[in-house]
Amino acid sequence: MSGGRAAALLLVGVLIGGISGGATAAYLTHRAAESPSQPAINVGLPIATPPPAASGTADEEIVGVVQDLLPSVVTVINYASNGQPQSSGSGFVVDAAKGYVITNNHVVEDTRTSGAGSSFDVVFSNDKKASAKLIGRDPFTDVAVLQVAAQGLKAATLANSDEVPVGALTVAIGSPLGEFQNTVTHGIVSAKGRRVAETSQVILEDLIQTDAPINPGNSGGPLLWAATHQVIGVNTLGVTQATGINFAVSSNTVRQIADDIIANGRVVRGYIGIQYSPITPRQAAQLGLPTGTIGIIVSQVVPGSPAEQSGIQVNDIITKVNDQVIDADHPLSSLLVKNRPGDKVKLTLIRGGKEMTVDVTLGQPAQ
Repeated sequence: MSGGRAAALLLVGVLIGGISGGATAAYLTHRAAESPSQPAINVGLPIATPPPAASGTADEEIVGVVQDLLPSVVTVINYASNGQPQSSGSGFVVDAAKGYVITNNHVVEDTRTSGAGSSFDVVFSNDKKASAKLIGRDPFTDVAVLQVAAQGLKAATLANSDEVPVGALTVAIGSPLGEFQNTVTHGIVSAKGRRVAETSQVILEDLIQTDAPINPGNSGGPLLWAATHQVIGVNTLGVTQATGINFAVSSNTVRQIADDIIANGRVVRGYIGIQYSPITPRQAAQLGLPTGTIGIIVSQVVPGSPAEQSGIQVNDIITKVNDQVIDADHPLSSLLVKNRPGDKVKLTLIRGGKEMTVDVTLGQPAQ
């Protein structure tokens, strides 16, 4: 691609919290994307069984995983409606028989709107270029699926990311700045279960933190577990004001989201059927609520929705979902990101000054 400048998107308010909790901190982050001037339901991307850990040296493990999986990694070129390339990133083949390629949602977005790019190419490690079709994308997890013609492809295997230990040797492969194709970096798994605010509306969950360098253009490429030659995450962003703090969407999240996209062309999330707004301190005081009450106040209940069927009313104050407090760090959309129609959730709410719980069976939103 022309131009070597990295358009690092600065995002305020990275919220970092470990699996076991902990303090949150604010940083500036960059998405690792570079900008120049229908199948059967339950597709079921396989859950990998990790092979025995490699017994060689770290150098041998890195060389081995790169030799094995470099052919699976691609550069993704995103074109605007005028046919000009508008951004680029990375990706990897996850299904050789059907030609599915995993990347990030922000790699395939139109850089000027919230929609998708007009068309896409992928470039393989041997410089072969192929056109790609966008199957679907999910902004809430930053995952997208492309499809290319299935000819001589090599797929990478998605690991069970729950099984990778902190401290494991990692390898990242991608095309930083859109210029340096097939770049390899390495590090370790620094932490698991991180939460990062990608935007003010999107908080990414269940991220793997690594100190393997992830630069603009690496977005969508694989984070590999060197010992098992498996993908444990999809590289997505890094912290601008710190060295060695980078994040990848966990492979378990990627598998769930990609299966939904492949089956439906989109992710169908559970639907409650309310309109709401965050409760302000002034509203809380006017309603006689304890100081520090946080949550959302219901402004409308959709007729016939799961909310109405569960007895939720206008002016109810919902404070928790399944015992997790609703606040700026845990918005309702984030708490429901992995729930599907038919799932049951417990809502804690305040009505008339009294706290109660309501079970809601989630529905499916109208098309």
